[in-house]
Amino acid sequence: MAGHLAGQQMDWGAFTFEYCHKLESLFPHLVAIEAYKEAALNFVLPPDWSSQLDRLNRIRAIHGTTALEGNPLSEAEVSRQMEILEHEDMENGPDRTTKEQVQIRNAGRAQAWVRQRFSPDSSPMSLTDILNMHRMITEYSDVVNNEPGKLRTFPVTVGSSDMGGVHRGAPHSDLPRLMAEYIDFLNSKRLKDQHPVVRALLSHFFLVTIHPFGDGNGRVSRLVEAGILFEGGYNTHGFYGLSNYFYRHEGEYKRFLQECRTQQPFNVGPFIIFGIEGFARELKGINNFIKTKLNRVVYRNMLLRAYHKKTGSRRRLLNQREYNLVEILLTETEPIDPFSDSPSKKIKFSELRTVMSIRMAYQRVTPRTFYREMIRLGELGFIRFTRDEASKDWIIEIDFKAIAKY
Repeated sequence: MAGHLAGQQMDWGAFTFEYCHKLESLFPHLVAIEAYKEAALNFVLPPDWSSQLDRLNRIRAIHGTTALEGNPLSEAEVSRQMEILEHEDMENGPDRTTKEQVQIRNAGRAQAWVRQRFSPDSSPMSLTDILNMHRMITEYSDVVNNEPGKLRTFPVTVGSSDMGGVHRGAPHSDLPRLMAEYIDFLNSKRLKDQHPVVRALLSHFFLVTIHPFGDGNGRVSRLVEAGILFEGGYNTHGFYGLSNYFYRHEGEYKRFLQECRTQQPFNVGPFIIFGIEGFARELKGINNFIKTKLNRVVYRNMLLRAYHKKTGSRRRLLNQREYNLVEILLTETEPIDPFSDSPSKKIKFSELRTVMSIRMAYQRVTPRTFYREMIRLGELGFIRFTRDEASKDWIIEIDFKAIAKY
């Protein structure tokens, strides 16, 4: 029978690793995850695509997990710190830099270690693994009241009323026992019988609930989660997980964690569904990345065929200028977010003449020629026009249906 916790404070005297959720409510989301995973597995990617995809996902994961803890550095700065990390000698500590930059590099090193440590045939996760993650995440970062790789020796309170309430971590005197029980729980048959994504989310929930460290609990919990996803074979094209999704939905993430702690056995359903939906979106984003890349490769091959296609003794389907214009549009409409559902960024017609490469291509002809050739490309189906009623402007995007047409 569920017992509600007064004031939303954990009753550590009654604490167990018991939980409940409605399994049937998870099925649609788990089916979606398996479908996206299978679709991604069926693609054999060129090395440069794999490298780009892996790097983008690593940057997003590092940015997400550190931003959740208040690190203000942008994804661009995360990328720069990762480049520095590749040439950094950590034996004597990092070079002169800020705490925030050290946190990014720490997250990068820990991420790389998780990737190497966990695979479908790796040995079970141990307390040593978790302490090692914590050491890598927090060393050299000048955090008060934290010993890298050590359980805390003082009480801790986290959270706020606007994030679902305040949570007190387990009493520090109970941490050795609770963490030993946590490892048993991680490797129990009951948990291993769960879907790997559910297992990863449960492992995350219980570790961050115990809150065994002075600092870095969230980051370590998300690394444990990532390790379990690696072990389950869910990082098929590089490093990805839930950190970026949790960051983009920070309020819900923290609120669901706290709400699921308000009774024992823990009703973890809301947090599990939230996490599964997020992982399905992340996997969909991977497929979007691959689809966008493939669409543009195939489109360019089609474009070359169309350029060489004769429609008369002295005429081709596309003239040189039209061919060049579509090539420019392919570049200009590359999605800003490579994981976006939309395969083509939209661009206003009025902005096209300001694009330097287009100005150069049409500098020897009249504006009327440019407009006529744009309209012709639309009529042939290479590009698509839609009307923006607010600005009274035309919006252009690549029409990938041309692939099947030509």
